[in-house]
Parts: sequence; structure tokens; C-alpha cells
Amino acid sequence: MAEKSKNPEGFKIIHKEQSGVKLASKGINKRIITEEARERALEAIASFKVTAEKYMCRNIKCTGTSAFRDAKNGEILVNEIKERFHLDVEIISGEREAELIHKGVSIGFEMDKAPILIMDIGGGSLEIIIANQTEIFFQKSYDLGMRRVMEKLKLPDPLNDKAIKKIIDFFETEFKELDKIVDNYTPYMLVGTSGSFETVSKLVEVRKKRPLRKISTASYKLSRTRIQELHDYIVKMPEKKRKDVEGMDIIRVDLIAIAMVFVNHIIKKYNFEKVTYCEFALKEGLLTEALNQLD
Repeated sequence: MAEKSKNPEGFKIIHKEQSGVKLASKGINKRIITEEARERALEAIASFKVTAEKYMCRNIKCTGTSAFRDAKNGEILVNEIKERFHLDVEIISGEREAELIHKGVSIGFEMDKAPILIMDIGGGSLEIIIANQTEIFFQKSYDLGMRRVMEKLKLPDPLNDKAIKKIIDFFETEFKELDKIVDNYTPYMLVGTSGSFETVSKLVEVRKKRPLRKISTASYKLSRTRIQELHDYIVKMPEKKRKDVEGMDIIRVDLIAIAMVFVNHIIKKYNFEKVTYCEFALKEGLLTEALNQLD
């Protein structure tokens, strides 16, 4: 929850919480939202609405992304949310999702003329944007979120060398078009947002035993070496053991190993010497638009 502010971001966060409902779990590749996921979603919305009423929130914006877009029963859940909570859920396209992520990052990270590659790794989709301070050169939402990949490839726990190669080969096939785009625009930095990158930043910070260096409004420097060390430490660790790793987000414990394989591969493949984590993404882009509409 936020209110308008005269600070550089244009808003002030007054309350923040999240709930890992895993809406895509066990159903995303079947294009359904399971009954268990539906119940978790409704329970989370009920809790959030109580909190919003406590803070006397005047406007509530609900947005559905990848799991809602693809699920054959997504509209049924949208209608149920409307009936039970009197809330309208807007199911947005992948392109719209990428656009909002870019808006959020542009508030939290100070871009210049040189292109950067922005990446948001979710459970259902994966957004890639190449942009600078004035122009978006490329933006696309891929149906390649980590939960989709995990369920599609039927990966073992823990990952072994064969499984790691399988993940890399899969992404190499799916991202062939990206090679030409990166060669064309030559982004000098990888900026990761939300989801898996948030967990990576927390884990790196804990292992460093000191806070990440802040380089912009809501952005922090991530060392390529530290990411490699984290990759080597966590990728072949069983899920049961990962749960006990200090700094681990329980919401992402099952997907973080796959995400680390992908992130490490992208950094090496495109030779990103600079890596940044930006706290702002889709939600902040959406928030900025909503607050501007109140003027």
C-alpha cells in the first residue's frame, strides 16, 4: 500500500506484505488453476482486503499475470473474486506485464544512454526488456517461468550435471532469437527484478554478512563472482536442505536452483560484468500509473 509523495519515486510505501499462493503450481502446463491453488489465492485476497480496510485504503488494484492468462478456468476465479470481495481483477497480457516492469525499473534504477537488459523471472513467465533512459528497444514476455520449466522437464531433486545441462540446452533452444537482439543492442548490464532475483539478492547479502551496496533509488549492486559462488553452493543442494539456508525465501525454495542455473548461464553467455538487483518492477509500475490517474 502506498500514498502519493513528493519524493523522487512519487509515492511512499506505508505497508508491504506478500503471500506465496503458488497459483501456477501443479497446473500451469495443463492450463488450469488447481483447487488447492484457488483456495490459497482466495485466502490471501481475504487477508489482504482486511489489511487494506484497516489502513482505510481508498483504491485497490488487482492484476492477474501468467497463471491467469493461460488457465482455462482463470475467468472463473476472476468472477469468484468479484462476487466474494467486490474486487475487479484485470488479466494483463505478457507485453503489458513487460511494459509495467520497465516502468517500475525506470523509477528504481537510474538509466543512461547505454542499453541494459532487464529480466524478471517468475513462476509462470519470464520477461526480458532491453532499454535505455529514453527508449525500449525490445520487450517480450516468455511462457518460460521457472515452475513451467520444472514441471515440463521433470527435473530430479537434487539437480545433477545431466539435469543442469538439460536446463541450459532447453533455454538455449527457447532463446535463440535473443542472441541476435543482444548482439544488436549490446546491453552492458543485467538488471534483475522481483521473484528469483529478490531471493538471489537476499542470499548473496547473507553470505556476504553485510548489506548490498545501494547504487540508485531502489537498486543494489550484485557481484558476478558472488552469484557464481551462490550458484555453486545451492544448485546441487536438495530442496529439503535449501529450506534451512539462511536468507532463503520459502516461497521460492523449490524453484531457486533452476533459476540460479539460468541466471548464471545468461551472465556468462552474454558476458555481463555488471549485475544489479532492482526492488521496483511490475507493482511499482502499476502503482505509479494508478496514482497518476488520481490527479
